[in-house]
Amino acid sequence: MIPAVSTSTASYGVWGLVLVAGLALWWLSHARPSAAARPSEVLAWLSIQPVARICLILGFMWLGWHLFAR
Repeated sequence: MIPAVSTSTASYGVWGLVLVAGLALWWLSHARPSAAARPSEVLAWLSIQPVARICLILGFMWLGWHLFAR
């Protein structure tokens, strides 16, 4: 019988993959600037687009609520 995997274990695994992918993109943006934009450039571009700015603010609000309001 296969032991059950809790949902928190699967969730940590997904977040771990997201972290590894983010670090890989960050490294790629510094190693080869022509291959990927730096995170600061992406945030700067997002902050000047009206709809993207609203989505960015709502995303930070959602993240803050779910991480710190527990």
